[in-house]
Amino acid sequence: MLRILFIILFLLSTNVFPENNLAGKGLICAYGKNKDVYEAYLFFSKNYISKFLFLEDHKFRIRENEKRNYSTTSEYINLLPFKIHKKKLQVIDTEFNKIIGTCNLVNTHKEAISFMNKFKVESQESYNKTLKGYEV
Repeated sequence: MLRILFIILFLLSTNVFPENNLAGKGLICAYGKNKDVYEAYLFFSKNYISKFLFLEDHKFRIRENEKRNYSTTSEYINLLPFKIHKKKLQVIDTEFNKIIGTCNLVNTHKEAISFMNKFKVESQESYNKTLKGYEV
C-alpha cells in the first residue's frame, strides 16, 4: 500500500513540479552575432516576464514585457516562439530550429534585474563615449 502511495505521489509531483521549479528564478540570455544583446527572463509559477534594453532618444532604458505563459518538458522551457534547453541553456528559435542564444540561470529575480541594470549603465557609458566623438 505504501508503495502505491509513493508511486502516486511521484507521478503527481512530476506533473506539477516542472511548472513550478523555475518560480522565483531567472535566466539571462545573450543573443546576436557577438552575444552582446541581453534579455532577462523572470519566472513565476506559470508565467514569466522578460526585460530587455533599448535605446530611446540617446538614453538606454529597460523595457518589461507583459506576463506570458510558459511550459516545460523534461528537456525544454517553452517560451514561444523559443525553447530553451534545460541542460545546455541554449535558446532555440522553433520556427527555424536554430540556436540563437545562450543563457545563464540565476537563483533570484533580483540577480537578473541587477545584471540588467548594470548592463544598462555600461551600455549608456559606452554609447556616451561614441557620441563625444561626434560633438561639434
